[in-house]
Amino acid sequence: MTIQWDELRVAYDAWRSERDKFDRWMTAIAAGEPYDKAELQRDIEELDARHKVFLEKAGPFVQPAV
Repeated sequence: MTIQWDELRVAYDAWRSERDKFDRWMTAIAAGEPYDKAELQRDIEELDARHKVFLEKAGPFVQPAV
């Protein structure tokens, strides 16, 4: 594969890992478990940042919208 593809895969795996953590947060909150709002906020910000990196890396592989 290309370096671009490798970078895309790394970005996807990082985003996916963070998304899995977010899924665990949502499951715990839905179950009524106590949680740290500040920690949740940090994790949401990290999820958002990783998603932005993934979208940036995906750019060369998609056609621009018409």
